[in-house]
Amino acid sequence: GKVQIYDPVTNVWTQGADMPWAAGSVCTARIGGKIYAAGGIVGSTTVDNCAVYDIQANTWTPLASMPFEKGRNHAATASDGSKVYVFGGRGIGSGPGNTVANGFPDVQIYDPVTDTWSASFDPGSTIPPLPIGRGGTGKAVFYKGQFHVFGGETQNGPGAVAGNVYNRVDVYDPVTQTWRLDRAMPTARHGIFPVIYQGKVYLAGGGTNAGFSNSNKLEVYSRQ
Repeated sequence: GKVQIYDPVTNVWTQGADMPWAAGSVCTARIGGKIYAAGGIVGSTTVDNCAVYDIQANTWTPLASMPFEKGRNHAATASDGSKVYVFGGRGIGSGPGNTVANGFPDVQIYDPVTDTWSASFDPGSTIPPLPIGRGGTGKAVFYKGQFHVFGGETQNGPGAVAGNVYNRVDVYDPVTQTWRLDRAMPTARHGIFPVIYQGKVYLAGGGTNAGFSNSNKLEVYSRQ
């Protein structure tokens, strides 16, 4: 549950207030001066907790939990600046602990204005699920007005390449509520932490085989 803060100006690390729960593989995203955290693995199971960290005040506030038993770990999470989007991931029913599983295709959205969750599995929902459910997707990136989900891993799910990893780049438009498949990653990987820098997305490292693996790959993604 530790919060560690790096200041690039002073080149110093400090420790913030601990998370309300100690977990790994948590879903996180930043909106303004706050960081939202949900789900993650506690011990050997996935929880549905949710809370927000105020960066300036160094305080945590509990929020509405994710839907019952729909907490997620190893999901692709990002924000469009107003809501938190959780794409796929694993959890109760498919990988509640820190082991490779097929993962879910669900899309879950948290609205901080109303403190409520909505999801693709809600009755009558117009939110389309991730085209292929999976976990190990690292982070999602909100890039040029759309969410990008890179790679991932599976136990024996469809669409994977050798090593049970994915080279897919699935792109979601939150305005039209549609998915499209973009150009595949040159190297299929899971556990990537994509970073936007000067108009491009940098994808460093990640595992080329499902489970405990790593690589020194650095690939750059860009769109017009």
